[in-house]
Amino acid sequence: MRRRRSALRNRVEFSLYRLARTAARALSPAASARLGGAIGGLFYRLSRRRREIIDFNLALALPELGPDRRRELALAVSRHFGRVSLDAIRIQGLSPEGLRAEVTVEGEAHLRAAVDGGRGFFLLSAHLGSWEVAALVGGLLVPGGMSVIHRPLDNPLLDAELERLRATFGNRALGKANVSREVMQTVRAGGAVGILIDQRPHGVDFSAPFFGHPAVTHPVLARFVRRTGAPVVPIFGYWDAPARYTVVFGEPIDPAGLEPDELEDLPLTTRFNRVIEAAIRHRPEQWLWYHDRWRQLRLPGKAT
Repeated sequence: MRRRRSALRNRVEFSLYRLARTAARALSPAASARLGGAIGGLFYRLSRRRREIIDFNLALALPELGPDRRRELALAVSRHFGRVSLDAIRIQGLSPEGLRAEVTVEGEAHLRAAVDGGRGFFLLSAHLGSWEVAALVGGLLVPGGMSVIHRPLDNPLLDAELERLRATFGNRALGKANVSREVMQTVRAGGAVGILIDQRPHGVDFSAPFFGHPAVTHPVLARFVRRTGAPVVPIFGYWDAPARYTVVFGEPIDPAGLEPDELEDLPLTTRFNRVIEAAIRHRPEQWLWYHDRWRQLRLPGKAT
């Protein structure tokens, strides 16, 4: 059980966030990217625990890379997330039109096909590139916006700030607890629900292959798809350069075209993991490799 957070801690964190927001908006996108990259590089060198996790993950998932290349990639990952962390603050000052001008969209026909199908659908994404940009652009392109399943931030002041941003772009957040009814109602009414399944959930005893190794993965999306018959559209947002992104919509996974045994938890979740894996392999330096994705393999015997 998590310790109760003090109101003072929440206010201090929010004040620091506001200072960072002021600084990020004062910098040009290029200067912000340079600063964020430097901060990320410093984090990699100073955080021994996260460095051990990312080094383990890369050796496990990408054994074809030599040790030198993996170290280069690990540093690139840290620099990337330093950049997009500051950038996430910068884009909070943009209007929907301003953000849309910075984004190139690929595969929009796949999204339109799902919208025109009239059944409602799911948007499958991952902690890759700039996933907040992907979600915001998705909210602009999906009629009526979309609902996003997410874990609320520990700091309620910061969480409220994030919800304000998402609402500006037409999105609505669904907390992870007790949201099944809202998800089912949204999809059956023809709406869209976004979900990320690339992190290790707590309290789940279910694994599916990911980069050739079993990874604890929540089968919730597979279960929603079976219950609704709704298609799943992959969406990923890549950071290309300061103030430049590419949001890619992939070919829908339509349960109507699958056999009954392909709709079971394991084969369908494995299919989703393969989609995410392919997107990561496209830009491996932009995935959250320092998340402890394979903890049960890194620390055998430890609870997931």
